[in-house]
Amino acid sequence: MRFTLTDEQRAFRQDVCDFLSRELAPEIVDAHHDPNEARGYDWDFCLTFRNKLAAQGYVGIGWPKAYGGAGRDMIDQLILAEEMEYHGAPGMDGSLTYIPQAIMAYGSEEQKQHFIPQIATGAITIFLGYSEPEAGSDLSALRMQAVADGDDFILTGDKAFSSEAQHADYGWIAARTDLDAPKHRGISLFLVDMNRPGISLGGFTTMSGWHHPTVSFDQVRVPKTDLIGEVNQGWYYIMGAIDFERAALGNPGMASHAFDRLVSHCKHTLRHGKPLIDDPVVQHRLAELYTDLEAVRLMSYWVGSMHARGLQPQHETSLSVLVKRETIRAIDTYGAELLGPHVERRPGDALAPADGEMVHDYLDRMYFSFAAGGFDITRNVIATRGLGLPRG
Repeated sequence: MRFTLTDEQRAFRQDVCDFLSRELAPEIVDAHHDPNEARGYDWDFCLTFRNKLAAQGYVGIGWPKAYGGAGRDMIDQLILAEEMEYHGAPGMDGSLTYIPQAIMAYGSEEQKQHFIPQIATGAITIFLGYSEPEAGSDLSALRMQAVADGDDFILTGDKAFSSEAQHADYGWIAARTDLDAPKHRGISLFLVDMNRPGISLGGFTTMSGWHHPTVSFDQVRVPKTDLIGEVNQGWYYIMGAIDFERAALGNPGMASHAFDRLVSHCKHTLRHGKPLIDDPVVQHRLAELYTDLEAVRLMSYWVGSMHARGLQPQHETSLSVLVKRETIRAIDTYGAELLGPHVERRPGDALAPADGEMVHDYLDRMYFSFAAGGFDITRNVIATRGLGLPRG
């Protein structure tokens, strides 16, 4: 892998930074901030911002031009994702990243022609419908059923942790189509129109204030043309889509932002009349965290360079996401320790350090321990698929 960017890549990074600084100026962020939404902004602003991303050619930056993309390599995609995360930008959710990549890999030509151009222009949103009340880290335990009936499948069951389902036009839904097959088989994938009769939404609020939707399917008819790939092959498509997901999630932007914010807090917070950053113990811990952050950057661009060379990383993407998320949790945890009694102060409290965002993110990102596989499941993937260790 290259350890430095080319002149063209550096220029692209600057273009992205200029765009984000202009479109996410402090007064704009303040006007549209909504802590109840997953992206931190009101949904109308998210849609407007997505349209601006599309106008810049950033949506589908790495997709083939035949499907409305820009055809740029994985390093450019990684640069964009990194800067989007660093700036806290909305818009680049799963419906713009790993789901369209999975459609292009496993969908029919008709599905590609129908969905990909609409996604590229920001016209539709797709939520990820894998997890269920009884199937989280072990996705193969999912219970939603899809029963063939003439030209349709009838879907019945529930999905949980369905981020942004309340805004979605379609759902990327995993369901069991063969009840007699082993649990890793007999699963199929569907792209379900959320306006179909029989779909209802519920939800719950996390301790950080984020609303998590649940989705119930009560005998929802879905045409067989909305099946992704072949029936009963969904588990293999899910594994491939998860690799796409982890490749998108592995960028260092969020970790870099968390670290820079922590350093700023240490520079501007006094303890015994001196800035925290002057404390040798604090300096030592920040140095450790910065070393971890550099590992995140290198791991991320290592995976990106593999994609750019036409390779298909597998356990490497899992390793990249694991290192990133554990580093972020370490940064968040140390920030919470330094806040001391102020750790109780939430956003909106005038006395909250860093506007309460350090506390908010500490609480919000606890989901890293179980989302998208979680720490333990990800380690198992690395052990079995990467190191060849036996299962069980």
